Amino acid sequence: MEIVDCIKVATFLQKEYVGKNVVINVFSTLDKIEPNSIVFVKKYSDGLVEKLNDHLDILVIAINDYQDKLKCSHILSANPRLDYLRVIDHFFINIEKKVGIHPSAVLEQGVELGKGVFIGANCYIGAEVKIGRNTEIHHNVVILGRVSIGRDCYIKSGAVIGEEGFGFEVNEEGIPEHFPHTGKIEIGNNVFIGSNTTIERGTIGSTVIEDNVKIDDLVQIGHNSRTGKNTMITVGTVLCGGVIVGNDCYVAPHVTVREKVVVEDDCFLGMGAVVLKNVKKGTTIIGNPGKVLVK
Repeated sequence: MEIVDCIKVATFLQKEYVGKNVVINVFSTLDKIEPNSIVFVKKYSDGLVEKLNDHLDILVIAINDYQDKLKCSHILSANPRLDYLRVIDHFFINIEKKVGIHPSAVLEQGVELGKGVFIGANCYIGAEVKIGRNTEIHHNVVILGRVSIGRDCYIKSGAVIGEEGFGFEVNEEGIPEHFPHTGKIEIGNNVFIGSNTTIERGTIGSTVIEDNVKIDDLVQIGHNSRTGKNTMITVGTVLCGGVIVGNDCYVAPHVTVREKVVVEDDCFLGMGAVVLKNVKKGTTIIGNPGKVLVK
């Protein structure tokens, strides 16, 4: 590994550093600060000032509140965590990108694959699936039906994309009859899909996941729903059929959104919220039933 120091980190981030030019061998956390490491701090406290100043052989990426208060080398940043992860990824992480198809994977005739696609062990890819370049599909993933997946996506093990949704109509004898799902799934570019997440295909139209959406493990995305650009959906969330979530939203763990509810752009749905009504742009919803948090 190349020698990393404060000059290289500051040059990479296009920011100035204050202090001596320390050599950085590793990254660490505030709980256990290692010698010659890089750490970040995004909240201010006098206690953290004292703790950081006990280590003169580290580089700290810190919010502007720490200006003129640190003896150790430091870089001031509006978003220390973002800069920290970029430094780690650039200087310390060396993961060779996976490419190719595992021998145990089943790809039906008609599948369309872009360049640089990886498909892991025991996957099943149906005949009408299209996968864009440089997308990684890890082990035991099932994708079937009319599914299009963009470039640079990352799908973790155990995800199921394209199965029929849960749609029934009770007949004259009181027996639920299944509504056939003949629709599609459209997944954009740079989408992240977690382990054991399920995305149902549309009944007649499409289920849509737009560019840069990040979906955690154990999430259920219902048929005919739409998730807007840059939105993050975390573990245990259920989006029922026909739900629309706008751009730049954050959905906390174990949220449930009722069918056909519309959540507009820039909303925050708090942990465990049960959302039964449409949500206006920029709103925070908490509780069960979900209510607007008045700041």
